[in-house]
Formats: sequence, C-alpha cells, structure tokens
Amino acid sequence: MLIVALDTSKKEPLYEQIYNSIKEEIITGVLPFGARLPSARRLSKHLEVSRNTVDTAYAQLCAEGYIESKPKRGFFVCQVEELAELHIPVKIEEEEEEIRPEKIPYDFSSAGVDMEQFPYHIWRKLLKEIMINDNSELFQKGNFQGDLELRKAIMYYLRQSRGVHVHASQIVVAAGMENLLFLLRQILGEKVSIGIENPVYKNAYEILKELDFKIHPISMDESGMCVEQLQKTDANLAYVTPAHQYPTGVIMPIGRRSQLLGWAKKDPDHYIIEDDYDSEFRYHGKPIPAMQGLDDGENVIYMGTFSKAIAPAIRASYMVIPKKLAKRYQQIGQTFSCAVSRIDQKVLTLFLTEGHFERHLNRMRNIYKEKHDLLIKEIKKLNSDIQIYGHGAGAHIIVRFPVSDQKEFQKKLRQKGVMIYPLSWYYIEGKPLKEEYILGFTRMKKEDMIRGIEIIGEVLYSK
Repeated sequence: MLIVALDTSKKEPLYEQIYNSIKEEIITGVLPFGARLPSARRLSKHLEVSRNTVDTAYAQLCAEGYIESKPKRGFFVCQVEELAELHIPVKIEEEEEEIRPEKIPYDFSSAGVDMEQFPYHIWRKLLKEIMINDNSELFQKGNFQGDLELRKAIMYYLRQSRGVHVHASQIVVAAGMENLLFLLRQILGEKVSIGIENPVYKNAYEILKELDFKIHPISMDESGMCVEQLQKTDANLAYVTPAHQYPTGVIMPIGRRSQLLGWAKKDPDHYIIEDDYDSEFRYHGKPIPAMQGLDDGENVIYMGTFSKAIAPAIRASYMVIPKKLAKRYQQIGQTFSCAVSRIDQKVLTLFLTEGHFERHLNRMRNIYKEKHDLLIKEIKKLNSDIQIYGHGAGAHIIVRFPVSDQKEFQKKLRQKGVMIYPLSWYYIEGKPLKEEYILGFTRMKKEDMIRGIEIIGEVLYSK
C-alpha cells in the first residue's frame, strides 16, 4: 500500500497532496515502470478520504502520463524518462539586476494614471466569472481583428461617446500604438510618406521612424497642424491629435479640421490618422466629437486606447479603418494574430457592456478635473507673470515660467525632488522661442502636487 502523508492543515487540496506524493515516487523510481497502484476504492479507504479525492488525483496523473488505466486490471506506472521534468528554482542565484527608474518625489509626468482608483474588485470579479465557466474557446486562436463581441462593444462606445461612424468590421484590436501602426503599415504598403505634428508625441515619432515611414515634421500654430505646410510636401498621410494635442495641448477647431479633411479628399490615397488617445478627459465646455465623424470621404483612420482611461497595463488599443482599407486588411490581415489575450478581451468586453467602464470613466473624469483645477489654482498663487496654456482637457497643461536660465532652473528643481518636462524635448526640428514646460497631474496625489508647486515657487523667487 502506498504511503501518502496527508496534512489537512495545509491550503493544498488533499487530491493535490496525493497526486504530488505519487508523482514524486514515480520520478524518483520508488514506484518503477509497470508497478501496479492500489485501486481508487482501496486507497481512499486506506487514507480515509473520499473516493472522489483519489479519483481526481489518479485522473491528473493519467492526464500527465505518469500512470495509465488498463480496463479491468487497474492503474500502472508508465515509462517516464521522456516526460518533461522541470526543476525551476524559486530564486536564481545569478539574477539579472533589475533597472528601476529613479524615484522622484514630485514628478509632474503626464504618463500613467491614478492607480489608486483602479476598480480592482470589479476586474477580479469579471476575471473570476470568466474562469469559473469552462470558456475553453478563450484558449483557442481568435479572430485576427479581435473578438467580435469586443469590437461590437467598442463600436457602440465610439458611436455614442465620440460620434464615430463605424461598423464592427472596420475595427482592428491590437496591443498598443506600435502594434496598430505596424498593422497600418502592412495595409498601406511601402510607399508611405507622413506629415506629423512638430512638436509631437515622441513615442509615435520613434515608432513611425522604426517602421521606415518617410517623415515630414509639420509646424503647429494656435489651431494645430499647419495644413498649408503639409500641402507643400509629398505626404499621403497626416498624423494628428486634434482632441488635445500632445504636447502643446491645442484643441483643433472645426475650421482647421475642415481644412485638413479638404486636403485628404483631394486624393483617394490621402488619409488622416486621428490619434484620440485621451479624448475622454475634457473638463470645461461640451465634448468635441471626433474628426472621423465629420468625414464623409472615408479618409480618416481613427485610433484609440483604453490605457489612459483604465490602466497602462491594459494593452488594448483599437483602430477604425475606412471600408476600402478594411476590405484590404481582411485579405492580408489573416497572416497576423490579434496580439491581445482573448481572456483580456473578454474581461474588457464585460467591463464595457455591463456599464462598468462608463461609471469608471465618469468617476475618473471628476477626479482628474479636481486635480486639473487644483494644479492651475496653485500655479496662479505663485505669480501673475506665469502663463498657462493647453488646459481644459487631457492629462497635462503647459506652463511658461518667468526665468532666464532654464537649465539652472531645472537643475535646482531636480535637486529638490521636482521634475517638470521641457516642451523643447518634443520637437523633431527647431525649438520654441521661449521655453515652456509640461506639467502632468493624473497620477499625482493632491498633497504632492501642492508641495511640488510650492517648491517651484521657492526656486523661482528665492533671493
């Protein structure tokens, strides 16, 4: 009879203890190839456990190839030399040193979100709900454009909240901006020349450069990208962030949007990439519909993400492509798989369709509005000479401080634990006439924001 030491005080289930004990004896040779195991009935009686407990342990051993069941004869040990045996140490002695970013006490970065507000309990509940049900299809390869349920949920969300004209067949789900731009490159082919805003969101610029797009930096004015300058290039694409331009904070007015759409309509191969990445957050005035909703010529490629509204680790972005491009993608896109886990897609689908996203977004909009207004209030307390731009939406504002030596100003702030971000960092070519700074607020605690602005004031007006 097998000797199996069971411990009811352990969290490990009894069937798992039986399974591990027998497996260990087989691997070490205590139970040799061909040895017969006691019947499930005899072993359950001997160990004083239920028959189901032993049946479950035997079933797992059979499934993994350690034992086999021979009809009317019983269970026998298999040849295990060819089975995978993994001894993965809990701690590796020669660990690669993890590079951790420097901890800055008062970091006015516009990246990230307020993770204290993440709806952990709802996300856990939805994930548990999915895994309790036998959703074996979620472990199969899904649709290359993303699961239909999720694309429909995104479709309804975009129609209602952003005024986007879209059908589920036009939506492509991907893991982040880089993935979307890679897929777009495959759709449009090799001869792609793109005009991008200058200054620009540097990640997008680096990705476009890596994907070998021919890039034309296009200057900005108070209304956004200068279309006259775009028209002088051979660009057949224009990359814009009209809802709240990053980094200047400019909100593109209807006149400039119409002008840009006019440029696109002149050529059937001209397209506008509308990156709507933080459009959910507008704090004053009415929401501005997406440019795609104004387009009647099928010339706008709309891109969005859930990273800014939910969490950066939710690597689920989406692209709405014009119908003629959608047909082309459905022909070539099957070469690629959707890079977003189907489990994550399912959780996100439920998060959207059950109303959790709407409630979370309304809550975050209120929280960010409070932080946005507080940041401006604290800056205005310092001095009336300080100028503020690009406010009213998004995750950051632009501030011009009255200083002559910008490098010395930044150095002193850094020494006191304050990090602000020069607008000049985001220029591909040329520099601003006067240095301005990006101050983000979404992930900062209110008390840290207040103290950070106080330190800026101390550095600005210290004698």
